[in-house]
Amino acid sequence: MRISSYTHLGMVRRNNEDACLVIPPWSRPAIERQACLFAVADGMGGQNAGEVASAIAMKTATDWFSTNAGNSLNVQMLEEMFAQTNSAVWGYSQEHPETSGMGNTLTMMIAWGNNALVGHIGDSRLYRLRGDSLTQLTNDHSLVAEQVRLGKLTPEQARVHPTRHILSRVMGSRQFVTPDIFETDIQVNDVFMMCSDGITGMIEDTRIKEILTGNQPENAAVKLVEAANKAGGKDNSTAVVLAFDQLPLAFPACYSFERLLKHLFSRVYAGGV
Repeated sequence: MRISSYTHLGMVRRNNEDACLVIPPWSRPAIERQACLFAVADGMGGQNAGEVASAIAMKTATDWFSTNAGNSLNVQMLEEMFAQTNSAVWGYSQEHPETSGMGNTLTMMIAWGNNALVGHIGDSRLYRLRGDSLTQLTNDHSLVAEQVRLGKLTPEQARVHPTRHILSRVMGSRQFVTPDIFETDIQVNDVFMMCSDGITGMIEDTRIKEILTGNQPENAAVKLVEAANKAGGKDNSTAVVLAFDQLPLAFPACYSFERLLKHLFSRVYAGGV
């Protein structure tokens, strides 16, 4: 498995409210759980509150993962994780009035064997490149996206609509939320990419496909962010790219030479995160 991740504040913003989480197969938590986890969060809210919300989401996801084994993961367990995360963000905002109204998107993928479990809320996205076909696996939880699904707006109109950034679902903005959670299969040579809307708001799917097909997975996350910044970089942008070269997904032994090599290799391609 080959992985890259990268996050950048963009060309306009003064702080980065995005966050990403990578627990690769060669990390100790993944080896212990026989599963790996990847996530992207895009924060929003008052002064500094967006990055607080994203950080809380990533910490809660990490803590949750450490107590759940891969072979017992199911939709209900991921629903509980999203509920815990939402409660943590909501609770913090209630205890700290200066962060009132903060929230975050959260797109997460847990992989083991030949399977993946996806959880999603907001307008960050998960894509899959399979062969020559790039597919958006998640639905945007935004007002304009709902209008597109109803046939009242075209995708082209939605990209420039003045209310395109208004979300219909987000973590932490209310006490209870309903995420989209689903299972998906993984095939050899599949490439998955999750990102914040700082990328999809700047470059179209055709350009995303070009970058994923024209670069090694280890470099693709950086290239996606660079393309978004070159197109204007109006928002923070974050990407996580996962390439599955062999299946079922293997987890190296804790003290193996293979694991040491993976750690060294991942440092080279850390992408500045």
